[in-house]
Amino acid sequence: MKKEPILPESRDTTFRDQVLKTHVGEKIPTCIQCGICAGSCPVSHEMDYSPRELVRMVQLGLKKEVLSSNTIWICTTCFSCSVRCPRGIHPTELMETLKPIAIAEGIINKNAKFDNVFSSVIKNNGRASEFLLISRYSMTEPRMIKQLPFGLEMMAKGKLPLSIDRMENTRELEAIFKLGEKGESKIENKEIKEKDREKDSDKEKEKEPQETKMQENENEKVEAKK
Repeated sequence: MKKEPILPESRDTTFRDQVLKTHVGEKIPTCIQCGICAGSCPVSHEMDYSPRELVRMVQLGLKKEVLSSNTIWICTTCFSCSVRCPRGIHPTELMETLKPIAIAEGIINKNAKFDNVFSSVIKNNGRASEFLLISRYSMTEPRMIKQLPFGLEMMAKGKLPLSIDRMENTRELEAIFKLGEKGESKIENKEIKEKDREKDSDKEKEKEPQETKMQENENEKVEAKK
């Protein structure tokens, strides 16, 4: 995978400090770049930046590169990196911390599809269903058609149950999702207000030259009358 060069001017110290102030970010400055996290990660070959690289990028404040990376979405939260880190850094928790920041910034990653499908299944049933996860994710990802023979083989051997197990009482779960949706709504409203302010500011800037020109014309008319 070809990577774009990272320029010094792309550093964002505000973003770096935002992450370092979280409970997850406290130990990030102590990273010695040993690579144990990258070597332990079972899906690092699918990432554009390994966990080791991502930690270093956070140290440098490379906001755009970090939040646009597919690494935070591909992480399977197996915790191998967090358990083995000699400095006690938790890259797994770092990924989960970066996701909402990326969403708040309006960054949409194609690898977030599975997360959305998984959340939908849990919200509706209270429990994960392998059959629902695979079938719904396949509808959003055409490449999954290649896995059809393997899926049929698993079904034939009883390894992929078609039954859907649901929670009897999902009130607490619904409350959790409502809190999350309320937070997303606040973020969206904030973004809308910021865009409106930008539009108003642009309109004011457009008016200024027009008003100045009108004033100049008025002054010229007054001078002509004299």
